[in-house]
Amino acid sequence: MNLIYQWISWAYSHIACKIAEKNLWINSSNFIWYSDFSTVWEKIDKKNIWVIPVVNSYAWNIHENLYNFLRYDNKIIWEINLEINHCLLSKEEKIEDIKKVYSHPQALSQCYDFLKKYWIKAINGWDTAGSAKMISESKETGFWALASNLAWEMYNLNSLKSWVQDQKWNTTRFFIVVPKNSKHKFSDKKNKTTIIFEAKNIPASLYKCLWAFATNWVNLTKIESLPNLKWPFSYLFWLDFEWNLSDKNVKKALEELEFFTLYIKVLGEY
Repeated sequence: MNLIYQWISWAYSHIACKIAEKNLWINSSNFIWYSDFSTVWEKIDKKNIWVIPVVNSYAWNIHENLYNFLRYDNKIIWEINLEINHCLLSKEEKIEDIKKVYSHPQALSQCYDFLKKYWIKAINGWDTAGSAKMISESKETGFWALASNLAWEMYNLNSLKSWVQDQKWNTTRFFIVVPKNSKHKFSDKKNKTTIIFEAKNIPASLYKCLWAFATNWVNLTKIESLPNLKWPFSYLFWLDFEWNLSDKNVKKALEELEFFTLYIKVLGEY
């Protein structure tokens, strides 16, 4: 069994894999990385499990991955909430020597206030660890990267300043994803479920959808609207709620939800 991720070694997705490996009984020698999300989605099968980033607490969602749950028949078996520590990395030794900083667009947006304070020009890079690797191999001066504290060790750079993100407890949420028919599991404990649904086009339909959970005392932990791919200005809704599909209150809530929806897809219990 392989554990696959997007980006390169010691990007945050790789760090999330290191957290997951003990519960999945997968050795780090079976970690495989690919350069883009679309390739990784295509590689998910009975021999490959993916650790996938879906949302950051400050820079928001990775919409490509949310929509790919509609395009592919996979399921979530666990989530990892990874605290993000962006560090300023370079071969230079002084902030005053910075001309440009490279990183993934999400990382740059998470450090907006810091970069503005020092008048540092932000340039979109391939990813966080990839930017650190590029800086380590470049002969040019005045270049910096925003990456993890593990990336600076890997690529032999100076870490001048850490925790430079604007949000103090910046966290990225990752899912562990497997094929829908897979029997692979991360834990016997399942206390959360994720679904996507499309509400009927009737008055107060969203209110009625959410009321199905309220009347059955099912606690929602996330709700988000997503533009529907079928036609303009119609929406799907992503919902996370407590407890799993075997819970009697959840069963009742989903039965009521069916009356007011055109489509429901369960993405996973974890």
